[in-house]
Parts: sequence; structure tokens; C-alpha cells
Amino acid sequence: MAACTCMSSQAISHTITYKRPSLEVEYDYVGIIDGLTCADRLRYEITEELTDLLVAGGVQVAIARVNNKLELLASLEAFRKEAVEGKKFMLHFVAHGNEGGIAAAEEFCQWTELRPFLQRVHAATNETLLLNMSTCKGLHGIKATDHSGPFPFFGLIGATADLLVEDAKAANRKIYEKWLAGLPVQRLVHETNSELGKELLFHISSEGYRILTEPM
Repeated sequence: MAACTCMSSQAISHTITYKRPSLEVEYDYVGIIDGLTCADRLRYEITEELTDLLVAGGVQVAIARVNNKLELLASLEAFRKEAVEGKKFMLHFVAHGNEGGIAAAEEFCQWTELRPFLQRVHAATNETLLLNMSTCKGLHGIKATDHSGPFPFFGLIGATADLLVEDAKAANRKIYEKWLAGLPVQRLVHETNSELGKELLFHISSEGYRILTEPM
């Protein structure tokens, strides 16, 4: 699989000096954490379509279908153990979400609750973790980044607004087709938005967010 290069938003890159501006890593697989209800999984089939797309492109997939907060956090611990064993992966979340966090079926998990689990996963991957959010307001996942602790991930891709199911599916198809072709994240996000005809997705790094929000 082509190396994935992740850089922070072009809109802010000229104002920030990064200690680590880019990420070069060969991922072994994509881990999908599906927090939809059983009814929504059957209705929308987002994970199924995403899996078919990745497998057709020669990418291995690991799926964790979580039905409550405990299972969500346990799935992150399971991925941490995979990372300790040397596996490299991107995590793709499929769930309902808002500015405060994401849902695991009928239970809600705050970004701050996810923070320590993501921090441990990111550390175990040698700080190569990238998140892709098929959730409403998924870019707000950057709030898992605090001002002093370890970074919870290198960066993420997500929407700032509510995400329609069809938009999520279309974005997934375009994002991964371009990713498999070797495009860096900043280019594939820009080109995906251009082809969809709307500013749907954005990308930001934990380092960039911390610098931008650091108290004066």
C-alpha cells in the first residue's frame, strides 16, 4: 500500500512551525470501529460498503462493532495490543457524533473520555495513528488533544457539520481511491471536496491544533 503523508491544514500551515509536519508510514490494515445501532447498520451498510471498497483495493480490514461505551473503549485497547505487536493501522470510525463526542449504539462517549485510550494507541504505533471519521462533526474529534499530555493521534480527517449517509459513502470511496493511489492527505481531502462540489471534509494534526489553541 502506498505511503500515507499527513500534514496539517494548508490554511494554517504558513503560520505554524511544526516539529513534525508530515507522516510517512506503510499501514498494514484499516481498523473500522462501527458504533451504529444494529438497525442503522442494516439500514445504511456504511461499514459493509467501506469494507468491500478496501478489500477490492487489496487492503486488509479489521472490524470492531461496538454496542456500548465499554465495548468502544475495549476495542481501542485491542488495537493498542495490535500496535504493540508491530501492526500499523489507520482507524476509521463509523458512528453518530456531535461536537462533544461519538455514540456507541445508544451510549455516548465524550472526546475527553476517548483521549487516554487514543493516547495509548498512538504511543504504541510509534505515533503514526491517523483517524478517519465517518461521523457527524467528526473534525471535533481533535478535541481529544489537550495542551500538555501525549498526542492522541497524528491527525484526523472529518467533517465540521452533520454528515449525510450518502455524502459519507461518496467521501469514503473518493478518499480511499486517492489514498491507494498514493496521494498525501492534504491533496486527497482537497480533491475529494472538489469532486463532490462542497467543502465536506477537513484535516488537521494534533500538533497544529495544540499550537493554535495553546493559552497565551
